[in-house]
Amino acid sequence: MAGTINSLGVGSGVLTADMIDKLKTNEKKVLVDPIEKKVKLNEQKTQALDLLKSLMTTLKSNTSALSDDTMFSHRTVKGNNSSVEVSAEDGVAVQSFSISDISLAKESVQQSDTFNDPSATIASDNGVMNLAINGEVFDIEYNSGMTLEDFRDEINNVAGDTVTASILQVGDNQYSLIVKSDATGEAQNITMTDKSGNLDTKLTNKTFASGDFDTVDDAIADADGSLTIDIGGGSVSSTINYTNGMTLTELKDAINSDETLKGSIVATIIEDENGKQNLVLNAIGSEDGADISITDNDSGLDSRITSLTQRDGSVSEVQSAKDATFTYNGINLTRSSNTIDDITPGVTINLLSESSSANISIEQDREPIKDELQNFVTSYNSMIEQLDKMTLADKEEGKVGVFNGDSSIRNLGRELTRLITSYDEDGNSLSQFGISLNQDGKLSFNSSDFDKMMDQDPESLQKFFTGETTVDEYGNEHRVDGIFDKLNEKLKNSIGYGGSISILSEGLDKEKKSLEENYQRSLDLLNQRYDTMTARFVEYDSIIAKLNNQSAALLQQIEMAINAKN
Repeated sequence: MAGTINSLGVGSGVLTADMIDKLKTNEKKVLVDPIEKKVKLNEQKTQALDLLKSLMTTLKSNTSALSDDTMFSHRTVKGNNSSVEVSAEDGVAVQSFSISDISLAKESVQQSDTFNDPSATIASDNGVMNLAINGEVFDIEYNSGMTLEDFRDEINNVAGDTVTASILQVGDNQYSLIVKSDATGEAQNITMTDKSGNLDTKLTNKTFASGDFDTVDDAIADADGSLTIDIGGGSVSSTINYTNGMTLTELKDAINSDETLKGSIVATIIEDENGKQNLVLNAIGSEDGADISITDNDSGLDSRITSLTQRDGSVSEVQSAKDATFTYNGINLTRSSNTIDDITPGVTINLLSESSSANISIEQDREPIKDELQNFVTSYNSMIEQLDKMTLADKEEGKVGVFNGDSSIRNLGRELTRLITSYDEDGNSLSQFGISLNQDGKLSFNSSDFDKMMDQDPESLQKFFTGETTVDEYGNEHRVDGIFDKLNEKLKNSIGYGGSISILSEGLDKEKKSLEENYQRSLDLLNQRYDTMTARFVEYDSIIAKLNNQSAALLQQIEMAINAKN
């Protein structure tokens, strides 16, 4: 068809392709272009509405956050320093307290005597070393070929969840086994005793053991009385009462709980290779390695308790495990850890050093509220700017918004403005809490005004923002919505299913589909009509060309006949 269109008019000189194109263009302006303009306007409206919906969704996220009571449950801690660090969960009671006289909880650290090489053997034969800590006894097996490194690894394999063993080079060709408790507190003191007698004494504590008992529940006394424990020749001494039928376990617990002996001795029950139970005493702290003796002040104590056997060992205590002690609001407290979370639910106290005290204040954290209020103001202003653009009517500059004259869009801005300037039943409005509406319809936030109201009446502010639920004498709940509840609900109804924005969006989608179909149908009809017209013009032009040719031939014949007569 292209060739025929290009040659159109050759025959007639009138029915040219240019003439058909002009006719088609003029008709397209009348029949098709108006539809195309409507399609473009629909696209502009859709883009504007999508942007408005996005801005309203952002604004709704702000109003939703500000209508939630949890926004007011954030807490901030003041008074932390190098000695005390306190953290508080959201919702804990606002409070203040002092921490002083800090003594930190510590781990138990045991150091063996030195070996010339970490690969040096540590036992003359096979056997078992007992590692006692916090009422638990771990059996550390060794053999005649085991090295110091192997022994370290075996401790970590067996008791690695409770202690950590390592090898430390303390000098030239001098290596010590270091065993450290993973946790702090007095109960974490470590005692290392050789069960079999084949382990190098460099790897055990010097201890004192009672005679053999069949079970831990064997009686150690057949009458009431008292005993005296001396450490270091009387450097530390305490008297403990015993009763008729007291068991070996009960005596161990009595020794470990004695206030005078605390920090100076650890009592443990160890089972020997023959299955017998021995009370094993280990001097710790400043008395590390000191001799221990037990004296019966009466005559009811089993002689196996007073007949202590010294078990040699040269493991020294580098650090004694101890509890943390401190005063909380003047009350002396003790905890096994430097992290304390059982004084007030939701409040964690971390003791960091013993250098100073701290006055702690847990307050409501206003910053998240203020940040969200500023976000709300910014989001609202962005939405209002978009609404203004969509409904603009500037006749002087000839600018008209794509939704100019649409009452649903214009009313949306008016309804939101009405809510923002409204008063609650107590006569409160947003302007009292730092949010003001300017003459141009934009909001501004004054942080100082907000802080002032928070200082004066935080309960009223929270009620105005988030609302309040009360229960009457009959148990019926009554809800009063806050300002941000109302704004949130309005935005939800506007952009949600069945809301004004959703209805407009759905209408534009339907209109777009209809316009596109109408546009394509009109364009197809126009093209069809001019394709048919072009084909007919080609035929007409061909006929005219033939007639012209015939006419020219006839004229030529006539001319030739005339010339022949002359």
